[in-house]
Amino acid sequence: MSSNDTISGSTDQHTALRTGSLGVTAIVFFVVATVGPMSALIGGIPLAFALGPGTGVPGLFLFVAALLILFSVGYTAMSRHVVAAGGFYVYIGSAFGRRAQQAAGLVALFSYHTMILALWALLSLTTSAFIHEATDVNVSWIVVMLAGLALVGILGRRDVNLSAGVLGILMLAEVAVIAVMDVAVIFQTPASNYTAAPFELSHIFHGDVGAGFMFCVVVFIGFEATAIYSEEARDPRRTIPRAAYVAVGVIAVFHIVSSWVMVLAYGTDHVQNAALGDMTNFVYTVADNSLGGAFVVVMKVLFVTSTFAACLGIHNAVSRYQFSLAREGLLPQKLAQTHPKWKSPHHSSLAQTVIAIVVILACYFAGVAPTTVFALLLAVGTFGLITLMGVLCFAVMYFFGRDHRGENWWVRLAAPLIAGAGFATVIVFLLKNWDIQTGSSTWFATCLPWTVPALAVIGFLLPDRVTRQGRHLSGPVSGLTEDSKAQAQ
Repeated sequence: MSSNDTISGSTDQHTALRTGSLGVTAIVFFVVATVGPMSALIGGIPLAFALGPGTGVPGLFLFVAALLILFSVGYTAMSRHVVAAGGFYVYIGSAFGRRAQQAAGLVALFSYHTMILALWALLSLTTSAFIHEATDVNVSWIVVMLAGLALVGILGRRDVNLSAGVLGILMLAEVAVIAVMDVAVIFQTPASNYTAAPFELSHIFHGDVGAGFMFCVVVFIGFEATAIYSEEARDPRRTIPRAAYVAVGVIAVFHIVSSWVMVLAYGTDHVQNAALGDMTNFVYTVADNSLGGAFVVVMKVLFVTSTFAACLGIHNAVSRYQFSLAREGLLPQKLAQTHPKWKSPHHSSLAQTVIAIVVILACYFAGVAPTTVFALLLAVGTFGLITLMGVLCFAVMYFFGRDHRGENWWVRLAAPLIAGAGFATVIVFLLKNWDIQTGSSTWFATCLPWTVPALAVIGFLLPDRVTRQGRHLSGPVSGLTEDSKAQAQ
């Protein structure tokens, strides 16, 4: 590794992850399962149809996929020079310095925590309803959630390959079932009814394109987790870029094709009204008409497992963010220790589980409905992550602007600039449609986005003695070149 490259981690065996554990396939399983193809199809895409441009949703997904591929150009270029379990925040720190790294770290940690709490609320509610529907037994959502948290906590502290295996099985099952439904609808639809209308600009930019754009971006959240596993990847300079492109491609193809299938099933003139009329059963109705009620039951089971897989994937991401921050002295050093056998961040995993239990129990005893928890926390978590993605685009340009490191103008400037402008536009849409996304116009919901810049300011203003402690205790410092680290120490 050259002196221009940035590394993260420690030579201490007690704070080192299991290197060389994950290949491209395993990381793609993590990322695609974290996105949750089935949960996105059933829970997210109907919202895009109902509140967005309607028929033009498949074309809008194409635009979003192009934006994320442009983002991945600079993102994966940095992954060739920065290897860290901290992902976004380390990349931003590599460009803009330690204080920016602290700010981004707090925002990232907060965003992932809120995302996983939102998903736990969704999972517990839907699982409780499914159990009642299947057995006529009432199981409280809080019981379901506590059981799920315990299972994820066990998997999260074990060898990372165990989680990869579980996520891989669940993800393949989801993909197979969605593919069967898509193929069934396509073959049952007369060729004369095939239409390219969803990809025409007149449909893509019809109606409230801002809300549609927002929901289309939301169902991609999670793909950015590739870099989090760079310390555990085999040959990370090659594995991480490949995994990022494969993950974006797989997610994009499924969303584009599946949303186009919905248009075929309902018709260009009726698909939006169908989504508005019954968002819960929007996809299930298509599956029932094409493959029957038994297939719908399978889809409902996989919707539960898909959301569970997303919770497990984000749990692993949060654990590694906390682990990385602790290794640098920004969180208690206990969280920077890895399991002596499995080399997993087991203390960080336990901390994430405990935090989730405390917050969820507080909401339960305060009488806050899980639907409210889901809507508010998903919105603010999405806002935080998209903001970081936008900042990272400009970090890429600054990072390579000081030293090209052999990267061409497209990688270091053009692609990240276009992507950064795109994310800035998405952020405007998010804030403009905040009441639509959260389903609330209360003062609390309105003030929630301000937590992101507030945390960034707090992180930026943290005293330098904290980072000095991290340098002393955890070895190599993320976000600095070898020469800079030697001067700092």
